Amino acid sequence: MKLINLSTYLEEVNKNSKFNTILAVRGGYITAGNTGGKSYSLGFDSIISFIKDVLLNLNSFEPHSTYHEKKWRELASKFISDSAAEAAVGTQTKAFFTSFGKLINWANEKSPSEYTDAKIDLEKSSLEKTIHELESLADLYAPKQNSFIKSDIVEIKTVVSEKDLKHFAFKTFKLFLDKYGYEKVVKNITEKDSKINETEYTGIKIKPYFGSGNLIGAFDKEQNKDALSSSNTPRFFEENLHLKEYPYSYFTTQWGDVDGGGTLSFNNLQKFVTDLSNGDFEANKVGDIYSLLQKSKSNKSTLQKIYYGAPGTGKSHKIESLLQDISEGQKERITFHPEYDYSCFVGGYKPSSEKSEDEKTEEIKYKFVPQVFTNIYVEAWKNPSKDYFLAIEEINRGNCAEIFGDLFQILDRNSNYSISPSKELKEHLETVLIDEKSKKGIDGGKMKLPSNLNILASMNTSDQSLFPMDSAFKRRWAWEYVPINYEEFNNDATEIKPATKNDSFEFTVKIDDIQSFKWVEFIESVNAQIKSNRNLGSDKCIGNYFIKPDDKEILLEEFINKAMFYLWIDVFKDEEESIFSLIGSDISYEDFFPINTKGKENLIKLLSSEILNVAIVKIELEGTKEEIEK
Repeated sequence: MKLINLSTYLEEVNKNSKFNTILAVRGGYITAGNTGGKSYSLGFDSIISFIKDVLLNLNSFEPHSTYHEKKWRELASKFISDSAAEAAVGTQTKAFFTSFGKLINWANEKSPSEYTDAKIDLEKSSLEKTIHELESLADLYAPKQNSFIKSDIVEIKTVVSEKDLKHFAFKTFKLFLDKYGYEKVVKNITEKDSKINETEYTGIKIKPYFGSGNLIGAFDKEQNKDALSSSNTPRFFEENLHLKEYPYSYFTTQWGDVDGGGTLSFNNLQKFVTDLSNGDFEANKVGDIYSLLQKSKSNKSTLQKIYYGAPGTGKSHKIESLLQDISEGQKERITFHPEYDYSCFVGGYKPSSEKSEDEKTEEIKYKFVPQVFTNIYVEAWKNPSKDYFLAIEEINRGNCAEIFGDLFQILDRNSNYSISPSKELKEHLETVLIDEKSKKGIDGGKMKLPSNLNILASMNTSDQSLFPMDSAFKRRWAWEYVPINYEEFNNDATEIKPATKNDSFEFTVKIDDIQSFKWVEFIESVNAQIKSNRNLGSDKCIGNYFIKPDDKEILLEEFINKAMFYLWIDVFKDEEESIFSLIGSDISYEDFFPINTKGKENLIKLLSSEILNVAIVKIELEGTKEEIEK
């Protein structure tokens, strides 16, 4: 089999190379190192994608079969579609070039002695043979349980590599600050007054991981190299981190590669990295090299989903839980409404006041002002390694056809569709998407959605008649129904995580100082009556969080003015069969006022009716509870 041959081949060919290339048999990826000890890892899918891009642009690549660092970096930024491969060429150019050459020679059955670090074979037939052999090899690593799910194939790349632990820790910490944000990285901290020489500072400790070690020094003003050193030894790095709550903050250099629970050690840094990233990153040490490995799924699914259901089922809460660990700079949340249009969503020309050339007068000029979609579209193209999220609340309360305009075409991600934007939008994008990576966002004057831009939306099914969505728009989204839950726990358990608590299960409605009833029992009973009416259906049901009390107790006034008003006006107003007829044939909504007298009396009649049969609980002065006899 070629698998064994490749391992053996690389062992032999590495003897003729200054660069080391290894087949990671258990992982399905190649690890390559340069002469300085740095390395990267790349999955087979990324390598195959790279070779296919070379084939598609062979006229540009073929003249450069002899190594030239600057030229290969330019070619990669221009033609390579796989972000992991592009990053490898951009940072470890010679290591990638030599590994590429070794794989071509192996696939074309050339002797290890024929290999040279300076030149590679870019013949069309050689590249096609290499793709064929690598695809056969990649099949060995396809997931066994669901081989059709491409997102299960994991790519691993090295994003930080250092021989010195303190520099490795510093670079890793800065990378995490940028990726996850201050609030997620700098948490569970304790502070302690400390001194360096005669200068006082606040020592910031993250005790769950680094015990009593001062990870960061927070000073009251800018510090220089001498001030951050003692006994001619640097105690902190000179670079100011400018942390949110500590404007003059400096990272410690006092790392020791020893085991132990309370020290600034590699073992503790390893756990910090794994926990903070939920396993997406891994700190590793091979020999005397410290490496930060990033695991990413190839062909990652982009979220483009509408969560729908009855009012109050927790659709917004579901979106919020998905975004809770996302940095503020990587997410936007908006609400559609009847007056919301394309210019609010994408942008348009607006008047602005600017000083004249002589700065003596003010002139009114019109210029394109980008809005939320354009802004997050630009940020996603500028930062392809980060995930961005646009959340749209109440998507069907706005006219989607008008709001999205021609953008609705690029929602069809499977076809890799692109559109020609309006003249003003095109000109704006061409002024802000100017580097090699972000230019792809307006490549050839056309727009297409980047794979790292996720779009989530919520939709009340009871409001779907406001602005109906056509089928062409609907089919461009994934849909997830959010049901009403009457049980104590939610149906979200996994193999590694127990089910979460259904908070609404503990909500009670306070009738007065001694009487109350359970909210869940009420909505379950009422919803059963709504669904039994053929003119209504589940769209009109009341969800768990239709009312969200501050302290699990819903006051009578809020219940009458929200729940009963909704049932009277939006559900049963025009129905012959109504739950309100259970109180009396001539009942009206006005009969629930004043709330504390007539409202309470009629509510108790409704709850105690044979149809609803909602248990009312009486609280005795002694604190015991007993059910009122109906």
